[in-house]
Amino acid sequence: MAKKQTAEKKTVQDLIPVRNIYDSVIETTDNRFVKVLSVTAINTHLMSYQEVKEVLEGYENFLRSLKKPIQIARVSEPINLKKYIMALNNRFQSTTNAHKRRMLESYISYAEHLQKDRDMIKRNRYVIVDEPFNNETGKEKAMIELRRRVDDLRLNLEDMFYRQKLEVKELNDNELRKYLHMFYDYENAQLYQMEDMKEYAYVIGKRNLITAAEELRKRDEY
Repeated sequence: MAKKQTAEKKTVQDLIPVRNIYDSVIETTDNRFVKVLSVTAINTHLMSYQEVKEVLEGYENFLRSLKKPIQIARVSEPINLKKYIMALNNRFQSTTNAHKRRMLESYISYAEHLQKDRDMIKRNRYVIVDEPFNNETGKEKAMIELRRRVDDLRLNLEDMFYRQKLEVKELNDNELRKYLHMFYDYENAQLYQMEDMKEYAYVIGKRNLITAAEELRKRDEY
């Protein structure tokens, strides 16, 4: 009991294995550099049998070409309609036609309902690549090797299929922060948009979430 009481209490930040984020790379506490690539999707629902077969064969060939393991993640997140609602409000203010104003009012009301209830979601797809290093002198070599692997992966992903072409984008520092925020504090990550480069601490817990939502409502940000 005495050992438990004297044990140092750890914060959430202490438990997150991230040392730093810079130059579009995550540096972890176990000495690894991590790159995250955002990859677009391909809709196979309207494809013919032969087209779907080509897609699956292309994906199989891509997996066979890998010399080191990668991680593939699919993350669901609510769509932020704030800018869309703002654009509708601007159109509403400049429209004089009564019928168009009624239609715009219904669009705005529907969009605000979706935003509050978080009914609309999008699924983002990511490829995660990491490269370990032993010490400070090995960092430069690890970074060079990581960038080489990322360049090869991008080319292989974009050339994976014959007719469909994937778009591959490296996440920047701010996008990496939001990506990590979603995993450690999903609900608050949807409340705090990080386009303005502000950094918020990871806050976990229902009570903290309700408090944050109330503060945003007072400022008309949510």
